[in-house]
Amino acid sequence: MLKSKTQISWLDDVDEKGNIINPNSDIYGKNITGEVLEYPSASGSTVGSDRIVNLARRGHAPKKIIIEKVDPITIWGALLGRIEIEIKGKEKKAVDASRLEKLGVENEIAEMLAHAGEVLGTDEFIKADYVQIAGVSYKTITETGLELRRYFGEKYRFRAKHVTINPAGMDMLDWKSYNVPESFARKQEEIIEIYMRMGAKPTITCTPYLVSEMPEPFTDVFMSESSVVAYLNSVMGIRTNRESGLSTLLYAIAGYGPRYGLHLKENREPRVELDVDTELKGMLDFTLLGYAMGELSKGRVPYIRGIKGMPTLEEFKTMGAAGAASGSIDLYHIEGVTPEAKAKMISLDNIEEKITVTREMLNEIKEKLNTGKEEEINLVTFGCPHASLEEIKEIAGLLAGKKVRQGVELWVCTSRAMKEKASELGLVKKIESAGGHVVADTCMVVSPIEEMGYATTATNSGKAAKYLPRFCKQNVVFDTTEGIIGKIVEK
Repeated sequence: MLKSKTQISWLDDVDEKGNIINPNSDIYGKNITGEVLEYPSASGSTVGSDRIVNLARRGHAPKKIIIEKVDPITIWGALLGRIEIEIKGKEKKAVDASRLEKLGVENEIAEMLAHAGEVLGTDEFIKADYVQIAGVSYKTITETGLELRRYFGEKYRFRAKHVTINPAGMDMLDWKSYNVPESFARKQEEIIEIYMRMGAKPTITCTPYLVSEMPEPFTDVFMSESSVVAYLNSVMGIRTNRESGLSTLLYAIAGYGPRYGLHLKENREPRVELDVDTELKGMLDFTLLGYAMGELSKGRVPYIRGIKGMPTLEEFKTMGAAGAASGSIDLYHIEGVTPEAKAKMISLDNIEEKITVTREMLNEIKEKLNTGKEEEINLVTFGCPHASLEEIKEIAGLLAGKKVRQGVELWVCTSRAMKEKASELGLVKKIESAGGHVVADTCMVVSPIEEMGYATTATNSGKAAKYLPRFCKQNVVFDTTEGIIGKIVEK
């Protein structure tokens, strides 16, 4: 039996042969194949369920998984990978699949949802009108994930009304310009075709709230992109769990999903208080705070004090993304700022621990995320999560009158819709004039950059800096947007 006190990110903590490759894990160097694996819950990317299924298909999965809290990433990976799953101290609840069938859900899907409901401990299912599906890049879901989507795509269409999908592994219209391997591109095109045929909107972004219709606050939705989950729950007051890419695929087909976790008011109460004892200046500081929040909260909902003023959309976005990557932040409250905290809809009676966040802590995180050398940078990437119009404007302004030095590629990753807006304003042309590119539909983490000749990537994203070393085999230079551009333009 392998028992870990640390969370597991199935995207970058476990390799394809079942080895734990995260040096910060207390089971680092161990192999999980055929073991009974016990750990608190999954952290990081919601495509982790696909990674578990892939391990199972390759014969490198645990024979049983025991988790300490309800965790749909692990649960759905185990269910579809046919791995025994147990939530410690939680009794399973009998669920009658015929109740879902009476709502029009196909028998096969109803059985799957009923099985999940048994493990989750709920027999209540609610309408899934708004769904965001992760597990879109061929790099993250691999051949096993593509086979699953072929299977479901041939049999079903989405019943959910609004289905958006996550970034792909390449710019869908211009992948040849970026030297994406053709074999990869053909698989990626097939994945997008399957989702479109099933009824998804071609958003292909991790910021659907910037380009697509979103519901009113306190609406129940089903989202599986980790940064989207953090943003909607925390900033917009929309209720969703951090679902897996596979669970949202099935909920979109069914038009229904289970009511549990953060759909329930009692589970939205904060359990840990973080007192910020330093002034935060700009996106990088909010990224660092988010990263610290994920590590310190240990799967609990945090309540944050000490933030002065209203953060910008971009600061909210990067903070939640970093927290979801470093820990499992699905929801955070900021005193006097976020909807439920401002409206006093939450109680502080259940706070278990109070932690002071200092400038020294943030500096240590920044140093930890820097693993590369400035002179070795060959790729610069902004836009994880996808860049907003304001971020594109900032980058265009910083590049004005400058040239990216030879041997360095610069990507500003964003949605197709945002690129079109930026193009209308002349921002794309300004960035291209300096030698950069505005890349749509993808990002540095889910594209095959390690196969495209890149070894050292500079980024301002805490989320990207977390995943790039192990998942993309990159050395990382982590800094502010201005700091990075200053490092890579001709002097």
